[in-house]
Amino acid sequence: MVPPEIWLKIFHFATDAPGLLDCGPSQSDLPPVLAREQELQLLRESLITKRSLVLVCKTWSELAIEFLYHSVLITRVRALIPLHEALQGRARAAGTSSINPARWTRRLDVVIKHDQCETADYGILADVIRYFSNLSIVTLSMPILPFNDYWHRQLPVEIIVSLVETCGPSLRIFDCAESPLRPCRDDLMLLLAGSPNLRILRCPICSPTPGDRSPCGRSDVPVMANLESISLMSVFLRDYLPREKNKNHLPALRQLTYGCISPPFFAYAWKSFAKSSCAAVTCVTLDFSFQGDSLQKELDLLSECCPALEKLVIHFCSWMEFIPQLALPPISQLRIYSKLAKAPAFHYSLLLYALTTLTASKLGSVRLIDANAVDEFRHCLRSLPQDGLDDLASKAFRVEDHEGRVILLGGRCVD
Repeated sequence: MVPPEIWLKIFHFATDAPGLLDCGPSQSDLPPVLAREQELQLLRESLITKRSLVLVCKTWSELAIEFLYHSVLITRVRALIPLHEALQGRARAAGTSSINPARWTRRLDVVIKHDQCETADYGILADVIRYFSNLSIVTLSMPILPFNDYWHRQLPVEIIVSLVETCGPSLRIFDCAESPLRPCRDDLMLLLAGSPNLRILRCPICSPTPGDRSPCGRSDVPVMANLESISLMSVFLRDYLPREKNKNHLPALRQLTYGCISPPFFAYAWKSFAKSSCAAVTCVTLDFSFQGDSLQKELDLLSECCPALEKLVIHFCSWMEFIPQLALPPISQLRIYSKLAKAPAFHYSLLLYALTTLTASKLGSVRLIDANAVDEFRHCLRSLPQDGLDDLASKAFRVEDHEGRVILLGGRCVD
């Protein structure tokens, strides 16, 4: 007979999805929406395996229930009430003992795309959260309430209060970057103050609140001693500026994602944040939505404010924004992505010229992080004059595909 501890190891290997419970900064260079889709697919596949295990027999159910509860995924409103009732039943059965499986839950994903939520649904969700006392990762992507207008998309405060009161000390990742519904600034500051061990924050947009206070009357940004990664957006960046302009409230910050969206009239906030908080940042991702002639200003600011920068990731609207004659910060890695699918051939000709004219003293590699773009680039290279390929091959840096393999070697395209 197989001992229970051996079954537990088997269940672990059968259901493990690498990275799903990892609380470190993201290793993906893809745009957050695409990275999130890949992560959700892994999560769904893992949960299907776990559900299958607990249905085999009573013995397996008792052994595998811990793995089933490691991650909880909610994708439909109608799942809230059954989940709440199940957690209530488990809590009653557990009593004062420690067998309530909710204590094993480390990750909660609420990704509701196609349902309409009522106010009462968010109350149920808040109650559900109160059963998960050891949450490390919380991702919310939730629809707006029926009475919300376009701008007023405020996440009900009871959800934030539930997180702070139930799992604030254990929370490591909070992500609502893709959610139409998001906390207002004061509620977000409440969450940050109550989550001292938070390592990753993805909430680039706060919901405006009626009669929003003047800066001097708003809650100050708390010092987040453990925050390593943050996602910001240009128009809303002032929400993260502390009252004391030159004080660094994010001393552990190493990874920054910054959305450069039009109009660029909040550049002063970006420069203020970069000067105060980015001295130790090693990786910056720019979601670049301006015209190409604005990019050099962003690169110059990074050169000035990020002396430890090693990797730069840029998501372009198209390769046309990657203009020639750019001077990069002294980075070793450049990762580039175009949001335009099936770009015309002349876009890749422009990309080639931009790469051959880069000024990059310490650059070791340029990587195209989209597999489709790699195929299109290779196809384009085969029809270009050899002198253009020789110019690129003469550069000190390598041009790599999405898996880190060299695309050009000795002036020839490598398949």
